[in-house]
Amino acid sequence: MFSAAAVPGAGSGVFGLFMESGWVGKGIVIILLGFSIASWAIILVKYQYLRRAEKESRDFMATFRKTRVLPELQKQAETKKYSPLATLFLEGNREADTILKSLPNGKMSEEDRPSIEQEIDRALRVTTQDEIAYLERYLAFLGTTGTVAPLLGLFGTIWGIMDSFYGIGLKGAGDIGALAPGLAGALVTTIAGLFVAIPTVVAYNYFAEKIRDIATRMDSFSLEFQSFIQRSLIGRAS
Repeated sequence: MFSAAAVPGAGSGVFGLFMESGWVGKGIVIILLGFSIASWAIILVKYQYLRRAEKESRDFMATFRKTRVLPELQKQAETKKYSPLATLFLEGNREADTILKSLPNGKMSEEDRPSIEQEIDRALRVTTQDEIAYLERYLAFLGTTGTVAPLLGLFGTIWGIMDSFYGIGLKGAGDIGALAPGLAGALVTTIAGLFVAIPTVVAYNYFAEKIRDIATRMDSFSLEFQSFIQRSLIGRAS
């Protein structure tokens, strides 16, 4: 179908079919092209970001489990700008410092321990939610594009078919040769919609799975961090 000319002088292949489509079909293809460009830009940027976030998180986690020296961990976390785990560590440690400075003489009693643990847990939960929300930025756009693009393509095809039959009715010509070019041109929008939707849906599912995995790691790290910071608080308070 793509190798045949749509109409004499209009060109061959997809471009010829595009030129054969009506103004509604052309408009939808242009809109889908815009969706495609925006989607691919998001896909490339988010892929690079998530890949770096995963790498830096693995590196920081290896350091965290290798050494429990707070100044060294603080220094390492500050260099991991893309790691959600490093951010979780920095925010949790900052909250612990703030709590410790607010205690009388900087000393933590056993009565203070439950409330301190709750405050640190709250800070970790808020940071986790913020990091996940940041990782999910523009993911809704990919999901919307994957859903809407085929529907736009289908709308363009139905409109093109309707327009073709209406034109044939006005001309009074009912042979397949007069009908085929218009129908072929109408199908271009469906092809364009699928061309946009398929990679977008694949990327959306891939990113959603990666983000779920990072969220699980953050929950696990929060438990480890709370155990670590409790011991650290006792050390700093004594």
